[in-house]
Amino acid sequence: MADADFPFIQGERPDGACTVDQDCADPALFFCNTALSRCEAACRSDDDCSMERRGSHHAILSCESRSLGCRCDASRCVPALCTGDEACEEGQVCRDGACGEPLPPTVAAACRVVPERVIAPVGTPVRFEAWVSDAKGQPFVPGAALTWTAVAAAVTREGGTGVGATFTLTTAGAEVEAVEARVGVISCRARVTVLPRHAEPEQVRVLVTDALTGHPVEGASVLVSDTLGQTLAREATNATGVAVVAARGEVGVSVFHQDFGYLTLAHYDTKGSRDLRLPLRRNPADREGGVRARFDHFAPVGSPMGSGEALAVGLTGLSVPGLLSEAAPAQVAGPERPVDLMLGGATRQFQVPSNIWVRGLGSPDMPSVTAPGIAGVCDARLMEVTDPEQAMRAGACGTRSAWALTAQVPSGGLPAGTMDTGTDPLLLLARALPPSGRFSSSLVRDVQFTLRPPDGGEEVPLAPVTHDFQQVPLAFPFVVRVPALPRFRDGYPERAVVLGSVAAPGRGLVPLGLGAAINTQPSDPLTDTQPGLLAPGFVRVRMAPGHHGLEGQPYRLLALASSGALVGEPAAGSATSAVFAPLAAPRFDPEGTEPVTFPEGFLSIPEGSHYNPDVLPWHGLLPREWRLDAPVTLATVVRATFTNASGRRWTVLMDGRRATSGVRLPVPPAGLEDRTFQGDTEGSRAALSVEALRATTAEGAPLGAPALAESGGFAPEALAEATRAASTLHQGRPQVTWVEPPEGASLARGATVRVRVEGFQVGPALTDEGGVLLTVRGGGAGCEGVKVGSDAASRSGEVVLSLPGACSGEAVVLAASLVDGLGLPLRPAVTAVRTVRVP
Repeated sequence: MADADFPFIQGERPDGACTVDQDCADPALFFCNTALSRCEAACRSDDDCSMERRGSHHAILSCESRSLGCRCDASRCVPALCTGDEACEEGQVCRDGACGEPLPPTVAAACRVVPERVIAPVGTPVRFEAWVSDAKGQPFVPGAALTWTAVAAAVTREGGTGVGATFTLTTAGAEVEAVEARVGVISCRARVTVLPRHAEPEQVRVLVTDALTGHPVEGASVLVSDTLGQTLAREATNATGVAVVAARGEVGVSVFHQDFGYLTLAHYDTKGSRDLRLPLRRNPADREGGVRARFDHFAPVGSPMGSGEALAVGLTGLSVPGLLSEAAPAQVAGPERPVDLMLGGATRQFQVPSNIWVRGLGSPDMPSVTAPGIAGVCDARLMEVTDPEQAMRAGACGTRSAWALTAQVPSGGLPAGTMDTGTDPLLLLARALPPSGRFSSSLVRDVQFTLRPPDGGEEVPLAPVTHDFQQVPLAFPFVVRVPALPRFRDGYPERAVVLGSVAAPGRGLVPLGLGAAINTQPSDPLTDTQPGLLAPGFVRVRMAPGHHGLEGQPYRLLALASSGALVGEPAAGSATSAVFAPLAAPRFDPEGTEPVTFPEGFLSIPEGSHYNPDVLPWHGLLPREWRLDAPVTLATVVRATFTNASGRRWTVLMDGRRATSGVRLPVPPAGLEDRTFQGDTEGSRAALSVEALRATTAEGAPLGAPALAESGGFAPEALAEATRAASTLHQGRPQVTWVEPPEGASLARGATVRVRVEGFQVGPALTDEGGVLLTVRGGGAGCEGVKVGSDAASRSGEVVLSLPGACSGEAVVLAASLVDGLGLPLRPAVTAVRTVRVP
């Protein structure tokens, strides 16, 4: 690189043009990039990038000036990057993918311990980490220069050096600053509250905390119920978040608070420790906010001859704490918006989330895009917050890592099918990424933002973030062997996405790369064979190393099999299954000679879940009973989550082996809404999602729901670390809507009409839920009281019904209702009405 806007080869004119490889200095060492009409260095192996092979005249300065040299990536010589200090010479450190001398500790100007607040019983081990920054707020990785000290008798240090250390809570007492991290003259501390051991018989102690900040939740109602769902005892949490409630035998333990999601631990046996830690997540729709991201250092890629235009794309977001399924879709990606692109004389409109930035191919310039954030911690550096402690307790602020995956590709280099109707833009991006070396990763490790209630009369302020468009390249292409996909209904998931990430303590999951494969030709347990690979079931991935402050944090690989959209609100009936695995480091293996494998397979989809919200028994379900028809093999935890119209949740947790036993939910305390209902005037059901988890210890021992609750394992980071696989079915809520005819239409006698059913399995089989009953009213004698039923639905959920041939009238009322297998209406009733004219 020099002062020009693009890389060039030493000894060649930067503006030299070509049309074929023979126009270049040496066709063995160069190729003509016809999209740019410019000669570029070519290679078939890493040796082709070295001075020994190229000679001094054609040497590549960026390769010779770096200690790691260059690699041959997608037939281009690119600088090699490191993934850790071990790849560098002795005394050097790996920062932002390059080896260099470590910065002195005097650079440190501020630090923050994570977690900064802990409440737990005596004997609990806790690992603390520290984020350090310089005077400009930029991240600084201190390495061994960071020291840890116990500054109160409440804790004892067990081990750990550098950015993290483990302490054990040893002495019960009130909150106190107990753990100190120090680098140079800068120090920061964590506050600890140590609870005494719980030993009272026939009582269960429940600690309720904010899952995202560690603050105690005061005033939450903790309710103990029997196997019939009847309330046995109830207490409110104190200022420390603790409630002690009477309990004997097998009980359900529920926590209710209007600002948080409800939580029920079903089938808890009080023969255990009777000491539970139940963290709650805030209602996701009660507050909104995040960042407004723009991209800097954008260098247009195009031919100096003007022969082509480039498409630039930036996929950005904020890190997500815990498992992705625990965040509401609106907290991960914003609402979709249309983007028009022109290519080869054709124009197509794409629907993309609001956190995707697009430039080129006829799309108007976007000054910035928005990305939503999830509440967490903050400090006095957040200018909009005068009292950080109060803001954290109210869920009004957060600190996350802003990330972006960027690409800049000439129009001639776009994948085939880019403009095809129905192309999923995110899936296209993920599939196009691995073969190309034009993708980069950008990180801003510490971003603070505020969150405010929506519709408050003023615009929610968004924190500004600037991404360097070409910060660190995704320099590590490799191949992943995806496990056999799980069967779902009459087929298999349509796609598999592989995500490479870093788990940043206190921040959440930070994506560093991805890849994807489709599963259509044929639809079977293995993803389709990708170009250049010899067998199905393998997925190309491209990934960046941890950089800009995330060095030294653990890498994690996620493979997600999906039957629905990748982003946005999940449609009723959509399913996902995911497997997780630690990754030692990204590897450079573009040919896939040593594919990365997952030690676990996909879990099956948790189908066959039923809930009876009524006060009377219904089809073998007792009042307020939820049950799963068949167990999910290898699942250690099952959780059913109800979500009402306001986005507020009620999550029911149980051991994986007990899901088929069913659980009867208690009635919430007076004054609190029952979130198993939608919250509308019709009293209809809330949406329901069912998730199966396989959680284990580091040694592989299974962890069920009671064990996780007793150990604090339901905290977001602890659960994400313990989870090896997860599968989810979004059942939605039973709904029937009219497709044809429109309101007031004129129909012929005996005409057919169509309705669409969601959240309800139409069919005659025992595993199906029932059908649609059309009741006709009004009109003449041939209409009144006529009923027509059907239990046959199309793949999209449409049901076709025929009007009686003798029915006619000026105002014929058609009422389509969902009915069970015996033809009885659901409770509460689900009906859609349409009035038509039948001459």
